[in-house]
Amino acid sequence: MNESSAIETFAGTYEGEGSWHDSAGKVSGYRIQQTILATADGFEVVFKHDFDDGTVVNARFTMTWIASNIFRVDVSGSAIGNGYVFDGYCHYHIKAGEAFVEASYRSSADGLEVFGSSTKNAEGNYIAWKEILRRTKMGSEI
Repeated sequence: MNESSAIETFAGTYEGEGSWHDSAGKVSGYRIQQTILATADGFEVVFKHDFDDGTVVNARFTMTWIASNIFRVDVSGSAIGNGYVFDGYCHYHIKAGEAFVEASYRSSADGLEVFGSSTKNAEGNYIAWKEILRRTKMGSEI
C-alpha cells in the first residue's frame, strides 16, 4: 500500500465525543471537531476540542512522509515527533513542552476511534483519553 492510499482511509471531517481520565482519578468529557486532509507530501490533522470546563484547544499537525509508511510530525514548521500508518491504523508521538503525547487512530465502519495519552496534563498528572468520531464528510486533497 502506498502512502496516498494509506491515508485515504482516514481523510475526512469528523465530529464526536471523548473522555479523559487522569492518574489523580479525575474524569471529564469533551466534544471534538476534526479534519484529516491529504497533502502533496503527507497529510494534516486539524482539531478543536471543547472541554466540559469551558476550555477550548485547537491544534494543527502536519505529517510529512519520510519513508514507506513512516511520517514526521511538524507544528508551525518545527519537527516534534514521528508516526506510522498500517492497514487502517495510524499512530504518532510528539514532545509537547515537558510532556510526551501519543495518539492512535483506528478506522471504523462509520468513523474513527482515537486513543491517546500524555505523561503530564495541566495539573502534572498522567492522562489518557478515548474518542469516538463519526465521519461527516469524505476527505479531499489540499
